[in-house]
Amino acid sequence: MSLHYSVKILVSLLLASNVYAVQVIGTTGNTTAPVDDPGFANIGTLNGASAIYLGDRWVLTASHVGSGSVIFGGTTYTVSGPVTQLTNMGTPGMTSQTDMILFQINADPGLPSLTISPGAAAPGDDLMMIGNGTNRNSFRSFYSVVQGPGVNDDVWTAVGGPGAGVQELFLPSSGNAVRWGTNDVDSAGLNVNAGSGSVRSFATVFDDDPTGRPNEAQGVLGDSGSGVFRKDGLGNWQLLGMTHAIGSVSGYDNIPASPASSVIGDSATFVADLSFYRTQILTVIPEPGSATLAAAGLLGLLRRRRA
Repeated sequence: MSLHYSVKILVSLLLASNVYAVQVIGTTGNTTAPVDDPGFANIGTLNGASAIYLGDRWVLTASHVGSGSVIFGGTTYTVSGPVTQLTNMGTPGMTSQTDMILFQINADPGLPSLTISPGAAAPGDDLMMIGNGTNRNSFRSFYSVVQGPGVNDDVWTAVGGPGAGVQELFLPSSGNAVRWGTNDVDSAGLNVNAGSGSVRSFATVFDDDPTGRPNEAQGVLGDSGSGVFRKDGLGNWQLLGMTHAIGSVSGYDNIPASPASSVIGDSATFVADLSFYRTQILTVIPEPGSATLAAAGLLGLLRRRRA
């Protein structure tokens, strides 16, 4: 389905003192790299949220996450050099600066460089989402909900099971891990501002399709700065996006344990479309990183879409 914005759409930054992973509809696992791995180890932990290792000691994250010590593979790295906040390049209707920063770390973590997709996201594109953090409950919770006319005034009442007017949620549990899941692009070309600047974005929706997509994923609290990947037309993984916010298709607010929980069939994840910022990123990143990423990125001119 296509994402529709209601008057009360909830858009929340994914940052808190604790880290939360993408929630996956069909499992509480997926805590090791998948066989077809786009860059599982390149997703690190930063300030209770997430960060992406691009290569040549360069790290990308959300500006609302901030810079600081970042952990990759159990090793802590510190900031080395200035922090650069990306801009929206004077695009009408968008803020001057966007919710993304780049910085270098003090040592090479020994991870491969990622290729930033040169092609924009499009509805139907298949994705892999990788985020850090805590687990969800192994069971679904059920609530009846009455939407109010204002902000944060929806009334949620726990009930025993599914039924008319009942919403299903995954609530957060304890423990944390890096987790992967899949989804597809629902809507693209969006300008989303969750309070830290406009971001050219695409969105995924937690559609509850355990048969067709058993690893369907949704971003939750702490996923800001995490990576979203797509294959090009030659079958090579590329970094397409960076998660920065979540929302509710139906405009639900006051959701229990939000934004650490997911409303199944209604929650949306907003992801920065890095193709929009790619040239700017490669301008900031010096040689040899920019040359490596740019050359590899030419492969992405052909890209595969979901049928």
